Amino acid sequence: MNKLHVAFLWHMHQPMYKDPLSGKYILPWVRLHSTKGYNDMLSVLEGFPKIRQTFNLVPSLMTQIQEYAGGEASDTFYELSRKPADELSADERAFILQNFFAANWDTMVLIYPRYRDLLEKRGRRASPDELAERQRAFSVEDIRDLQVWFNLTWFGYAARDKDRELQQFFLKRRGFTETEKLLVLEKQRQLIASLLPRYRAAQESGQIEVSTTPFYHPILPLLCDFMAAREALPDVKLPQEQFKHPEDARQQVSAAVSYYESVFGRKPRGMWPAEGSVSPNAARIIGDAGLQWIATDEEILLNTIQRKRGADIIYAPYRLQLDGVSLDIVFRDKNLSDLIGFSYSKSEPQSAAEDLVGHLRNIYSALGPQSGENLVSIILDGENPWEYYPDGGRLFLSKLYSLLSQRDEFEVTSIGRYLENFPPKMGLKRIYSGSWICHNFNIWIGRQEDNTAWDMLARTRRRLESELKRRADLPPEVREAAWNEIYAAEGSDWFWWYGDDFSSAFDSEFDRLFRSHLMQVHRLLGEDIPAYLTEPIMNRGSARPTEQLTGLVNPILDGLVTHYYEWIAAGSFDVRKSGGAMNISETIVLRLYWGFSLKNLFFRIDTSLNPLSAEMQDVRIAVHVEDTKRHRVNLMLPRAQNEKGKLVIEENINGEDWKEVGIDDRIGVQKIIELGLSFSQLELKPGDRAKFHVAVHKGRLEIERWPRNGYIECVVPGEDFEASMWFV
Repeated sequence: MNKLHVAFLWHMHQPMYKDPLSGKYILPWVRLHSTKGYNDMLSVLEGFPKIRQTFNLVPSLMTQIQEYAGGEASDTFYELSRKPADELSADERAFILQNFFAANWDTMVLIYPRYRDLLEKRGRRASPDELAERQRAFSVEDIRDLQVWFNLTWFGYAARDKDRELQQFFLKRRGFTETEKLLVLEKQRQLIASLLPRYRAAQESGQIEVSTTPFYHPILPLLCDFMAAREALPDVKLPQEQFKHPEDARQQVSAAVSYYESVFGRKPRGMWPAEGSVSPNAARIIGDAGLQWIATDEEILLNTIQRKRGADIIYAPYRLQLDGVSLDIVFRDKNLSDLIGFSYSKSEPQSAAEDLVGHLRNIYSALGPQSGENLVSIILDGENPWEYYPDGGRLFLSKLYSLLSQRDEFEVTSIGRYLENFPPKMGLKRIYSGSWICHNFNIWIGRQEDNTAWDMLARTRRRLESELKRRADLPPEVREAAWNEIYAAEGSDWFWWYGDDFSSAFDSEFDRLFRSHLMQVHRLLGEDIPAYLTEPIMNRGSARPTEQLTGLVNPILDGLVTHYYEWIAAGSFDVRKSGGAMNISETIVLRLYWGFSLKNLFFRIDTSLNPLSAEMQDVRIAVHVEDTKRHRVNLMLPRAQNEKGKLVIEENINGEDWKEVGIDDRIGVQKIIELGLSFSQLELKPGDRAKFHVAVHKGRLEIERWPRNGYIECVVPGEDFEASMWFV
């Protein structure tokens, strides 16, 4: 009896969340997905020995798993989970209220009465200002329970089944102790530490095959040549800077192969190129690296051969021959993959499983006698869909695997195993350039934000190449580290969030992480950070002030609040109420005030540290003001009470360098920082719309920027300002 072969490939991926400047993990998703999807998806197979599958593990994900397993990785969410609830500051409590409900509410929050009650107490919608006040209503027990529930809800069914203590925690619901909380976090670490050894053991047993992806998950065709984007989108607007670096693509692939071998003790046979993205150049590089097969989307095949969809076309492997390089390719069934990823979570599990099996039976019937060598490839994200299934996908997958195990006409196999037994009979002499999303690269290139990011990457890479040629004495470890930052910045995830296609609560963090990799290149070279890298790509425009400016001010610049009305009419921006994933209490700047007379612009900066303290000696604060020109005002703080500070005014040239254009002594530093600048110094005139932000540096590193992802805007006043009561 002929069998229809069915291959599931589950793609496991998270971007590199480690901040290269601080060494800290910014977001917790590797840690949390490890206790849910990565564990559940492997564990559910234990009851179905006939079901073989392919798991695609991205190297940059595996490195993060290994660091968490070894206790080397820490993230802000973990640190605030671990901290005793009665020692949290008001800002940290507000951060927890804002971020510790970051899960699918329907399936991971509302189904647990205590977790749901904490959400209702917080409010389903709350601004940072409101959270700063509402945290007062939460008892220490409330906050501790929230610390536990945020981490507890991310344990999937496999972990709960095997751990009686976890089961008891879910039943306990409330009143957790600090000891119990730390036990939950330790159970996370232990589970994470078990993951990669278990995947290796499952591969050695033959039940799974593990494939890989270029190391940092880059869109390989775009690294090879931007022009690949124009096959599907001839009119796409490409970045200004040319990017054509197939050598980077080779390094991303070879690094993935080497790392895979270090983890699994063998070389990988297959690869899911990031986002299923392929091109002739990318395919050659993958084949040259010794990979035997790749997978991509069915639309790539249909556009390659210029044929309409048919079962005999889609459900077969192909062998691509390019300039002596041979590479086997399988093509995902778009419909079946998307049903699991986006639709079946809304259906009853038994019905959903039967529906998928029904589709497979129809394919089997359509293929007829030739079905014995055909392959249906079902390829999708292996972690994110399960948050939308009421039980994490457990019943659906169990029913599906049970039905497939019982039916003689199906054999569920891994891609590599299938290709060993059934080498491709059909050949390709070319491959269309595109990805699994609409067979193009529109998500990652062509929009203004995407192109700005590519231009930043290209400029930084060019600078690195130039400096490495010029400075032969740079140590090998510095060279390697700098190149790794370039490769990390080539990852697809940064470009995924740029543009208007997708958005998340953590967009600004992705933006900052991308630019941090490029900043680190300059830091490793011992250079100042170019001005263009300090500007957010996701510039969300004018930030909303905490207090609006309502009139003219003329403060005494002595570093003290001389009298109550001195800054009463000024605008202000409270850092602690501005939101943002990393906005917790360790910031140096607490609040920024601004105001003006008819001739001068004034700023007041309140800091968490005494401006004259020793801790502030290695801190540099700068105010950036721009209209048609961009100026940076460096605050040279005094080192002692009896010293005088000064302002160094610089003008930006060519987007990278700064030229000193003036020095001023109108700065007062004692308990606060106050400074004044004339509009003429900044080349501003009445009616100009000035934009400004404050940056804080340590050495060459920008450690803070306020507003974090935009600017404050004000209009330079004219003689009629007070008469019209104009305000921003």
